[in-house]
Amino acid sequence: MNVRTSRIAVVVVGILASSYLLAQQIPLTNWTVPAYRASSASGGLTAMTDVTPGVGFVGVAPCRLVDTRQAGFPAGYGPPSLSQGQPRNFDLNSDPQCPGIPAGVDAYSLNITVTNTQGPGFILIYPQGGSQPTVSTVNYVAGQTIANAAIVPAGTNGGVTVIAGVSGTDLVIDINGYFTDQYNPGVSFHAVSTTVAPAILAENTSTVANAIALQAVITSTTPGAFATAISGVNNGNGYGISGTSASGYGVVASTGGSASNAAVYASNSSTANFSSAVYGQETATGPGIFYGIFGTTSQDLDGSSGVLGVGRGGRVTPGVGWPTVTGVRGEAYSGTGVLGLSVQTGEVGFDHAGVRGMVTDTLGNKLADGFLGYANGSTHLGLASGGDALVNGNLTVTGNFSSANKFFVQPHPYDAGKEIRYVSLEGPHAEVYFRGTAQIAQGVTRVEVPQDFRFVTDPQTYSTLVTPVGGMATVTVLSEGPDGVVVQASRDVKVHYVVYAERSAIKNPNPITENVDFRPIGDRLVQAVAGPERDFEPGWHAEPGDRATTGMGDAGQGGRANFPDVIEITRRARRKKRKGRGSPRPFDCIRWSEIPRPFAPRNDRTDYGSFAAGM
Repeated sequence: MNVRTSRIAVVVVGILASSYLLAQQIPLTNWTVPAYRASSASGGLTAMTDVTPGVGFVGVAPCRLVDTRQAGFPAGYGPPSLSQGQPRNFDLNSDPQCPGIPAGVDAYSLNITVTNTQGPGFILIYPQGGSQPTVSTVNYVAGQTIANAAIVPAGTNGGVTVIAGVSGTDLVIDINGYFTDQYNPGVSFHAVSTTVAPAILAENTSTVANAIALQAVITSTTPGAFATAISGVNNGNGYGISGTSASGYGVVASTGGSASNAAVYASNSSTANFSSAVYGQETATGPGIFYGIFGTTSQDLDGSSGVLGVGRGGRVTPGVGWPTVTGVRGEAYSGTGVLGLSVQTGEVGFDHAGVRGMVTDTLGNKLADGFLGYANGSTHLGLASGGDALVNGNLTVTGNFSSANKFFVQPHPYDAGKEIRYVSLEGPHAEVYFRGTAQIAQGVTRVEVPQDFRFVTDPQTYSTLVTPVGGMATVTVLSEGPDGVVVQASRDVKVHYVVYAERSAIKNPNPITENVDFRPIGDRLVQAVAGPERDFEPGWHAEPGDRATTGMGDAGQGGRANFPDVIEITRRARRKKRKGRGSPRPFDCIRWSEIPRPFAPRNDRTDYGSFAAGM
């Protein structure tokens, strides 16, 4: 080998070695992400334009995005070197060298390195499509390798633009993280606190209306099932979401769109008793009207409700004839749609009801009300009404049915402003009957007893009325009972008959029983309640110990009378009259249901003493 050949070989080997060394002179290592502050803040490193406030930083393993020295890099991310003054765009979040950067990235944490610099110069890097900055990211001189870390906002399609000023250079861009509010699937913004301090604190000091401290938005107009803007999870005791407010609302949820959705969705999978998905408690101690849970609706569509409760089996599909808008609605395929419970404390004069419904006028004055599960004193009713009751259908009563009058009503056939009322026939026994017409033949006829009549009657209580029709005749009932009614007559005439019998299942051996339906009123009750200082009937007055009292004070002094005691007092008064102080006259009575005391629209406590004294 001659000298020239040796020199060429040495030069070639030197060039190859130099290229290898140049490739190794810029190792891929991690670095500290520069601090970011808004451009209005003083001190610290500031990005060329503001990054969207509130985004989170996602760190990644250091990765080389761009190297203009390496021919093996993908097109657009490798050679050639940067020419002086020529802008070059790099689509960083589409770089195949570093996959996984989301499309919605806001800014990159980059390390910008220049090497093989051709002379003095500088690097400008800025969002693609944005304005060229007036400050450089890296300054260099000829033959220098130098780097600088920077936060560079993403531009059009996630790209950045780089310009080498004055002199050309090779460029290396590494990434160790990015800022975004659109994370890759499975990646979440994660904040952890190990003290009572919140992991995330949202604060809004504005005094204008509708200010928001924290907002979460599902932007899709066709989100998937059970899509949730904010989800609160508690794996132990406590609450998933807690909100407090001195005025206004602690937690506000709103929803829109055209599909079925919910502003608040709460789920509880606990197996412990009394667990609840939503729990509302009102703890104010001052006077006023407060609510544990308040629900309202502004809709006019049938089936809308302020609060909807769904029991076992899920929603019930609305059908024809359902009620219109409701404040509270309960649905259940099995079980109970709405259940109301009330505990009777024994306090006299206080109404207890599981569920109470009331209709008022526009001023809030009661027009009618009703109760499901009602108690007052010794009165216990499954259903009670403070007004008229209407049943558009069959009414089934398995116990006693008590009424001052029992009517059947039908409309007047010629006058729409009137109706016809007939009063039921009444007596001390529950009797049934059947009637018809028969023809006497050869002086006798036999009337068959219908099967249904035989099923419901006592065979020992048959009673038959027979009336001859068409002429004078003597008639007699030879026999009567379930086997038939045999009628004999002196002439072969038509006869009308009515057969009565008592119901076998209902017996009323003694019509006079203990009083459970009425309260005495008039002077005796007034005397018993008001005390001995008021004497309304000559020859009798209450004894000093006769004043009806309760634990709440004397009835005669505004307390509530214990009515069983009042009744006993009036009985003693009657016994005194039988001993020569005058003949007793019948009590004036009023039905319990007719006393207008339990149904005051805004005062459930009734002063029976005052009521009685005013009779």
